[in-house]
Amino acid sequence: MARKRAVIVIALAVLAVAILIYISMAAIFPPSIKIDPSPGSNDIPVDSRLKVSTSWLRGSITDVRVKETTLDPTGAPIGTREVEGTLNDGVFVTASGEPLLRTDSRYEITVSGTLTDLTMTGPHSREVTEQSTFQTIITPAPIFTKEIQVVQMGEPIAIEFNTPIESFSYEINPQLSSRSRVDEANPTKAYIVFEGYEQGQKYDLTVTGATAGNGAGLQHPYTQKIATTDPLKVIFVPGDGESGVSLGERPTLTFSEEIRNPELAESLLTVEPSTLGAWDWVSPDKVEFRPLQNWTQGAKITIRLKGGTEAFRSKSGSFLRQDVESSFTTKPSKMIDVDLTAQRVTLYDNDQQVKSMVCSSGSLATPSLTGTYAVYAKAEKVDMRGDGYLAPNVPWVLMFNGDYTIHGNYWATSFGTPTSHGCVGLPLSDAEYLYNWTPIGTIVAIHY
Repeated sequence: MARKRAVIVIALAVLAVAILIYISMAAIFPPSIKIDPSPGSNDIPVDSRLKVSTSWLRGSITDVRVKETTLDPTGAPIGTREVEGTLNDGVFVTASGEPLLRTDSRYEITVSGTLTDLTMTGPHSREVTEQSTFQTIITPAPIFTKEIQVVQMGEPIAIEFNTPIESFSYEINPQLSSRSRVDEANPTKAYIVFEGYEQGQKYDLTVTGATAGNGAGLQHPYTQKIATTDPLKVIFVPGDGESGVSLGERPTLTFSEEIRNPELAESLLTVEPSTLGAWDWVSPDKVEFRPLQNWTQGAKITIRLKGGTEAFRSKSGSFLRQDVESSFTTKPSKMIDVDLTAQRVTLYDNDQQVKSMVCSSGSLATPSLTGTYAVYAKAEKVDMRGDGYLAPNVPWVLMFNGDYTIHGNYWATSFGTPTSHGCVGLPLSDAEYLYNWTPIGTIVAIHY
């Protein structure tokens, strides 16, 4: 009887231990599906295998689905596919027999299966679905755009890679001397500096190779259009060589782009002869000179602007290649009025009539020009030749438009009638007076 009791006690103890082990296994080792590579992994080598398993004797796999998303250098998806395959001893094998993994890709794994839970009432099965995402090795690639990258003088070309790199190689076409470096603080960036920078040039920059920190290399060349800044341009008003400019004129310079260092105006711009006044910016691309007093009548004014890299720079970094200048002549106090109808030449000084004299202008066959001109040259004597005529030693000649002149006429017997070949002829004494009275730049107004 005592032996029988001892057997029962031992049996109960064994049962208790078994129950304790059962409960411990259920708590410590719950059934699960395992996927390798682990969820969230990055830089997975493409020779790795996709492994799927369940807890021993407590589960089975019923389905594995693999979705592959190909990524561009920015990480954006450019294509997806469902990969057909089956599990073979816990390893996913593609239906085509090709390796599963490819570089620059993200994989979404969906596993369906049955797990068996150990409960106080016995084993219970349940259907489960597990998902996992991982990413293979990212190969290095520069992130280029279709837009032309404009490079300023002294500024580097910045190249951003999709992953940290250790080194890279490149070509520039047309060839150009340059130097490059990888940013040590941020290895996803590299810089190229042009040596011998010239404005208004276009280049093809091709990254021919790169090695990433993970050992991967560039898959193929990448090309970016590069351009240097167009040279800065400037328009002067009044224009170069303009005459008869108003005495109250405020000369302006208009640039092809907004200027980012307008404070340099006083040091870069000069007016000759020296004139008291100030340079004022009326807009970001336009500067105006405001003289304290009106210009002197008949004066030649020259505005000079320094160019070069240390002078005005536009918002894009462009600059004037060299110094530029422009001159204009103000309206003179004197004016010669030629009335072709009345056949008279009248002289004015400060709008006051000084002298009036009879003339002989161009005939109907060879009429005089009409319009407003300025005397650009003078000569005491000139030999004049034309179609069917020769007049040597013509005196007191004022030139205002090519071969058209006002001069003394020694061969005429009468004046007041249009008989010349286009010039305005005067009696010799009047021509000499006019010659001595007239400075270069004097306005000549010819009209009917």
